[in-house]
Amino acid sequence: MDFAAARAASRQQLGECAIAAAGNAQDLVADAELLAGAGRSARAYSVAPLAVEECGKALTLCALSNMTEALKAQAPVGGMLEWHGLKLVGGLLLALVPFDSLAPRVADMSSDELAEVLAALDEPADEADRLKRRGMYVDIDRQGRIRRPSEITGADVEGQLGRARQAAASVSVLLAPDARERLASPLPPDGVELLGDLVAALRAAGTARTPPAAAGVITLAVSRYRERKSGRPRPDWGERPGQRFLPR
Repeated sequence: MDFAAARAASRQQLGECAIAAAGNAQDLVADAELLAGAGRSARAYSVAPLAVEECGKALTLCALSNMTEALKAQAPVGGMLEWHGLKLVGGLLLALVPFDSLAPRVADMSSDELAEVLAALDEPADEADRLKRRGMYVDIDRQGRIRRPSEITGADVEGQLGRARQAAASVSVLLAPDARERLASPLPPDGVELLGDLVAALRAAGTARTPPAAAGVITLAVSRYRERKSGRPRPDWGERPGQRFLPR
């Protein structure tokens, strides 16, 4: 993706791109299902994480479309769109928490429930990043074993497909008839706060681009947001009327 074009894009253009990404995620899930059904387990194994990542891209584009100019100027737009691990972790989060109620659901979770959700992001993100390659290429691991795509079984695929189905179902809200109307509606204050915390966490991450680092970005953003919801003053992120849809 052209990052300069994304930074310069209008809110409407970014919203349309998010809708297109949600539609493509559905297609990728369907492709993975077809491959699995045809006995092409290895290829299905690699395609399923791509669907999850595309769901994360839809979430990222919605986030960018809702940012004020002041916050967008601070945001590492290139990193948000180029960092595959971050988009993958975003998609995994959507497989656990509904897209259209993300901020309030996170705010209402108990500490134990939140810890369980965040813990569920780290290992699958690292695993899924490897799986995209494992289903396509022969490799050799650190123990000197040759790893072949043909070793992947239907049972291996089912776990990946399950995550992809859940994430795609979560972003399907962007394909509803009223999606464009919702994208044009003001962003709730909770969403503004969470966006600001996400940008701060991304800036704190620096140049790290591993899947665990991506999980750490989401964990830090959510933790800061939760701390603020517990009673700390909300910062001014340059909020203005007329901002658009982000998961509510």
